[in-house]
Amino acid sequence: MKTKYSIRILMLLTILFSFTSCEKDEIDTWVSLEADKTTVAINETVSFTMTGNAETYVVYTGDTGHDFAKSYLVITGGKKVDQEDYVLTQASLDTWIPILNAEIIAYNLLNPNTTLDASAIIAGLRRLVDKSYYKDTAANRIRELMPTLKTYSDCGNLVVTYFTNLSVLLTPVGGFSTGVAINRYNLTYSYKFTTAGTYVVTLLGTRLSDKNYSGSGYIYNSTSSASEYNFKRKTDTVTIVVQ
Repeated sequence: MKTKYSIRILMLLTILFSFTSCEKDEIDTWVSLEADKTTVAINETVSFTMTGNAETYVVYTGDTGHDFAKSYLVITGGKKVDQEDYVLTQASLDTWIPILNAEIIAYNLLNPNTTLDASAIIAGLRRLVDKSYYKDTAANRIRELMPTLKTYSDCGNLVVTYFTNLSVLLTPVGGFSTGVAINRYNLTYSYKFTTAGTYVVTLLGTRLSDKNYSGSGYIYNSTSSASEYNFKRKTDTVTIVVQ
């Protein structure tokens, strides 16, 4: 009995390792791109042939608007793009405080019945230090501290002057380049280049893993997200000279 039990355990472990190996092999991705000619005339058709084990294929032809190097995937590298991020540093506040104190003193002299508390305003500004804000939000926070001293427009200018702009503004002029999705059951594509030049044509292949269940899986939560899948991407290129 003990021997039979051990054999069954060994068989189960073998099956488990087999599935693990299959998963690893399954997600390994390769693609290949070939062109029927690499030197062509303007408006001459180039035919591309692709092979691989990817599940999705996208071709970037390399000309204006279709340059893989200017695609969302390459430029952003997973970052949030065009996200405003204004931060007030302590050093900037130290520079600002003497100027602000002088403005508050001048205001109080002209408005003895509605004087401003410089200490309270500066204490409020200190609470903003090293925190991330949208530009408009930062302007609102400043105006909340001194609504009679500064207009909203003034506060916007103060943000530009004293806050550090850490925004990630990655969208290129004209927008991100795009590719053409290819039917994985018909891995061919034809294209005509309309302008002379040298173009790097890029094939991007992507392969997803099976779903990685976590917790209770779909028993209590039927939603899914991209984070539940592994993926691998591969590229191959062909350089086309258009004369």
